Amino acid sequence: MFKISFIRMNKKGVGLIFVVLSIILISFVIQGKGIEIKTTAFVIESEDTIETKNVLLKFSLNKGDTINKNIDIFSVSGGEINLELEGIDKGVNITESNFVLKKGEKKEVKINFDTRHIDKGVYVGQIRISGGGEEEIIPIIFEVESADVFFDGNLEIPSKYSEIFPGDKIIIQLNIFDLISGGGIQEGVDIIYSVHDLHGNIIISENENFIIDDKVQMTKTIVFPKDIETGQYVFSVVIKYKSSIGITTELFKISEKESKSKVDLFKENDFELGFILIFIGFIFLILILFFVYIIHDRDKLTLKLREYNAQELQRQKSLLTEQAKLVKKKKRKSVKNIRKEVREKIKKIKKKHKERIKEFKRLEKKGKTTEMEKKLKEWEKKGYNTMAFKYKLNGLSVNEMNNLIDKWKKKYKSN
Repeated sequence: MFKISFIRMNKKGVGLIFVVLSIILISFVIQGKGIEIKTTAFVIESEDTIETKNVLLKFSLNKGDTINKNIDIFSVSGGEINLELEGIDKGVNITESNFVLKKGEKKEVKINFDTRHIDKGVYVGQIRISGGGEEEIIPIIFEVESADVFFDGNLEIPSKYSEIFPGDKIIIQLNIFDLISGGGIQEGVDIIYSVHDLHGNIIISENENFIIDDKVQMTKTIVFPKDIETGQYVFSVVIKYKSSIGITTELFKISEKESKSKVDLFKENDFELGFILIFIGFIFLILILFFVYIIHDRDKLTLKLREYNAQELQRQKSLLTEQAKLVKKKKRKSVKNIRKEVREKIKKIKKKHKERIKEFKRLEKKGKTTEMEKKLKEWEKKGYNTMAFKYKLNGLSVNEMNNLIDKWKKKYKSN
């Protein structure tokens, strides 16, 4: 038994066609009896198994930072559990890699991410959890950026390329932002594209150099060999300028093509089989076009939100820089404390942006495109100015802050 969820559209005619064709398709599937639909989930449920709800561990830290993450491991039947880290030699540590669970027992295991003794860059690997004859894999993406990031980016893999086959190509969308100079830097910025497997190997790597005038939007195409192994991979982009390193990554999958050898169904009546297959093919074509239309709308909204977040981050960093200069001039705090406070404010801004993306993904999962549009308009209507006083540095008076905001508004009056 399965469910098909319909997404509300402004164009009722398209939705009606979708409903009618879906009902016809289901009736043919039921009559055919030879067609089986299966769905799979990450959690394996059997008599002797382990379970974990963590499908990905991804963290982006500045050089010198550390963070701990707990993962829950549950055993249905009980027994010995082993955790093995693959692909990453330094910077990630599993506090407890071997233990015994009772039947139905759950345990939290702490994973430590530490940037202090590793170089800046992208670290990709996996945690292999085994026990009771079953095995789970949790991919790890560990981004280590410089303390000060001059250029940052947003990497987006369109949904049609999130799962591809050996020999296929992948097209990524990349936005790069100048977070400091506002387009004043005329030197080239190095862009390094890489594809990593979950064993810590870099499968493909390409370099480019661009002059970034405030913001650059681009696409990148990578073609994979036909003999590449199937599995999960990570596409990374490292943006380097002098001592600055900004990183953006995304997970995708290369799957094995389904075999075409099972075309012996309904051999007794070739005419009926041909008619059914053609009809089902036609319906699937309509459904694909329908979903491409919906996904394209959602992708545009998500990309627009990411651009808005990046603009907001750039402008708030600009205001924080001006605040820091004024506090330094008045000698009210040490330079070290000022930098620390600025970094904390930037982290809070990034946290807020992640919450927006999380809210968008929740609405996208439910198919609420209209709600996504309303949310985006609501955030844009609030504007950048409402956040200014929220991220005021200690040591500045209200009058001093008002003067800075007036200058800041003039600089970005177009928004």
